[in-house]
Amino acid sequence: MKKCHRSNMNKAILAGILSASMLVPGTACFAGETESESGEIIPIRWITAGTPQTGIDQVLEEVNKVLAERYGLELQLEVYDYGSYDEKMNMMISSGEAFDVCFTTQNWLNKYQPNVSRGAFLPLDDLIEENAPELKNILPEFLFEQARVGGSVYAIPNYQICYDSFGFMMRKDLVDKYEFDWENVKSVEDMYPFWDAVRDNESDLYPVGDLSIQAFENDFVAMKMMDGYYKVADSGVPMYIKKDDDTYTVDWFPEEMKKHLAEFGELYNNGYIRDDIITLQDDSADITAGKYASRLGIVKPGGEIEQKQLAGGFDYVQVSLTEPVVNALSARGAMNAVSSSSEHPEAAIKMIEVMNTDKEIFNMLNFGIEDVNYTMEDGFVKEIPDSGYFFNSGWALGNQFNAYLVEGQKEGVWEETMEINNHADVSPLSGFSFHEEPMATQMAQMSSVAAEYKFMSLYDNFDERFEEYVTKMEQAGAEEYKAELQKQLDEWLTANGKK
Repeated sequence: MKKCHRSNMNKAILAGILSASMLVPGTACFAGETESESGEIIPIRWITAGTPQTGIDQVLEEVNKVLAERYGLELQLEVYDYGSYDEKMNMMISSGEAFDVCFTTQNWLNKYQPNVSRGAFLPLDDLIEENAPELKNILPEFLFEQARVGGSVYAIPNYQICYDSFGFMMRKDLVDKYEFDWENVKSVEDMYPFWDAVRDNESDLYPVGDLSIQAFENDFVAMKMMDGYYKVADSGVPMYIKKDDDTYTVDWFPEEMKKHLAEFGELYNNGYIRDDIITLQDDSADITAGKYASRLGIVKPGGEIEQKQLAGGFDYVQVSLTEPVVNALSARGAMNAVSSSSEHPEAAIKMIEVMNTDKEIFNMLNFGIEDVNYTMEDGFVKEIPDSGYFFNSGWALGNQFNAYLVEGQKEGVWEETMEINNHADVSPLSGFSFHEEPMATQMAQMSSVAAEYKFMSLYDNFDERFEEYVTKMEQAGAEEYKAELQKQLDEWLTANGKK
């Protein structure tokens, strides 16, 4: 493995992470525990993505006993599956429906910057200072800097892995069955023998997929681009700088993109990707049933256990194909924002603080009630099957490093994650956030083109379609977008002493 190189300034960006993590083990921080001044219990409606749980009412009843006593809050948690979450949030935001907190990400679900631009989220800096000061004590400044848009923080990143490292998860039963040497996988092509075996012998399974079928193509290209490029922005069309370019010249490198799209098309032509990927809108049921023999995605310590709970209860193994990299906006992979429709924004930010500081409440929401939904054996959580609740997606709720270890996880998994956080290759653009307002029209047009040409590499006339795609992207304003991005980046580099 090649050694990661970083500048002193890049190291400084993450310097707070390790010191902040020292606060985590054993923490059950109840700073500022108080009911509202009037003594009333304030309800907070929190909308998130994940696997809906039939036993959620019983768990919330117990959670709210603690919340009421310590903080004067009541949590009304609503969980929508990944396939329907975007539509649900778009409807709620567009209609002005009142809610308090929602899950948001940069590029996956309920996209962050478009929602900031449309006024869906509140700026949080003052709310944090006045109502949730422990957030600044428990979380490193790095997270807040990456969440800034136009100088303000509009969401709190969930403290977890702070880097991108793509690879594959594989069902262990199938790896064992076909005696596949998964530990020596170094490239996508090394996966071919495994996928061949699944394609030819497992008619009810798909050789490879993604956490969401709609993200598959984008994740594949992103993984391939990581070898030689740092991502700068990803709205409409991804923009990059080359890793060895100290001029920081922005481009979307269409020829490089074309090469990787063609490689994705090869997977489809080989029968490794499901036939109906072009028209399929939601494959969450297939994910839950473990229908994918392998999955492309972010690889992290302990990811196998999360995948087991997410996908059919099968055991999984994982292998990384890329070096860990902290991109410009890596912290935006999972965040929680306060809605501009919130009737209780002060209590809403307090609830987010609780999810990042109160270990007992966080783990109850993550795993349920001890001896009802799980047992604790030798310091590890063991799920009670069919109990109705085992959310096990703490990364969507708050501070992942407050989570109990789950049966199958290795002792020290959080420390291992923290170590990678601190030694990952840090993009020189870490913390740069593109102010999108001047390019709102161009971005909307580019997004429309991107949707029109989704999965273009799977058609027989790929070369022709790609040329059409480039032409339409340019007509939509890709060059104007690139120029504005370069202008803002140059200003940021100058202001930060990097250019």
